[in-house]
Amino acid sequence: MLREHYPIDKLFEEILGYVPNLSPEMEKIDNYLEDEKLYRLNKKDLSQRRPKTTQTGRNSTPVDVILRMLVVKRLYGISERQVSE
Repeated sequence: MLREHYPIDKLFEEILGYVPNLSPEMEKIDNYLEDEKLYRLNKKDLSQRRPKTTQTGRNSTPVDVILRMLVVKRLYGISERQVSE
């Protein structure tokens, strides 16, 4: 089943305070990826992979994570396996 987001983890949010800020380029990309229109287009495309993708089956990687993984893959020229490791 197509998931939209992972549940929010409060501990992870606390840890983020210790991570350095993103570079200006990555900050700009992050802002683009937060766009609701882009998110909805991506979700629509992913929901058409199989007839009942949005209703049945095991939980997928969330839509927003898939989009970010594809960007990382493209930016750094790495394989899907490397992105997911």
